Amino acid sequence: MADVLPCAPSDLAAALEASGFVGSWMHDLWEGHITLTAPFARILGIDPERAAEGVPVAIFLERMHPDDRARIENHLHVAGESGGPFEAEFRTLHARHGVRNLLMRGRIEQDASGRAIRGCGIAIDLTENRAANLQQAERLVNRMAEHAIAMRGLVEGLNRPALAKLVDGLMIEIGFELARHLRGGQDLRQH
Repeated sequence: MADVLPCAPSDLAAALEASGFVGSWMHDLWEGHITLTAPFARILGIDPERAAEGVPVAIFLERMHPDDRARIENHLHVAGESGGPFEAEFRTLHARHGVRNLLMRGRIEQDASGRAIRGCGIAIDLTENRAANLQQAERLVNRMAEHAIAMRGLVEGLNRPALAKLVDGLMIEIGFELARHLRGGQDLRQH
């Protein structure tokens, strides 16, 4: 087992902040309410005092991107049926914070009879990581395009139509990948 370095409380707080930690949550499955810590509630645009007392899951879901609501509602329902580990990623909609990518991770606890009773866990803001990953991917695709263009110029000198056709196919695929990044991740091919 690896040694664990002890952390001072200030080091732990800095590590949590650097990891994107924004708060914790507790879902009372029987009451249909979710309790959120203040920072998590603020990102969702929910009054922190109200969130500390617990808000209906419907209010929590309203604060999500419309394209994610049904999926997360279903995910909460399924997790409530089975218990165990829980992980859900969604986007938020908040006028002041804009669209944020959040991850909820935790566990759904069960009572002695095996019925799920409550879930609890943490929330992590993935927005900065996503933006950094997207920028890195865009740089890689641009470099691939530059190399493919150079390969196309080199293959023309060989007078090898089959090889030129393969490089052309590669350039088309790289073009689709570039377009996907320009359109925010949507795949434009209609296979």
